[in-house]
Amino acid sequence: MKQKFALKSISDDELLRRLSELLNHSRRVESELVAHIGEVDARRLYARTASSMFVYATKALGLSEYEAYLRIGVARAARKHPTLLEMLADGRLFLTGIARLAPLLTEANRESVLDRAVGMSKREIEELVAELSPKEDIPATIRKLPERR
Repeated sequence: MKQKFALKSISDDELLRRLSELLNHSRRVESELVAHIGEVDARRLYARTASSMFVYATKALGLSEYEAYLRIGVARAARKHPTLLEMLADGRLFLTGIARLAPLLTEANRESVLDRAVGMSKREIEELVAELSPKEDIPATIRKLPERR
């Protein structure tokens, strides 16, 4: 099988340069994809062939269930907060991070929350979410185990 990309023949520096360019291009394309998903969802164009945007994304577009769920959620959040698409495109935030932050974003806190999240890892964003929206501790319970026979 002939290798489509002859990567072994290029220099280390060229490989690293290309990788960086591809990643930047991928981020821009991802942002455009999410924007398109959001517009198809808003216009309900999926209804021509599917019962929901999720079904359309998985069946017609061939996304996995997780990919569809993630991108639809981010697309809906980006319709309320368009800056999310810019941050996705330039790499300040990533899909999973945006999906975790989206439920917490309001007009009032958007700028401060997103500024804090820039460059964070998934785990750091989860910690930020926990800080911004703490859940009550689950009360400790003790129950008697059944007697052994």
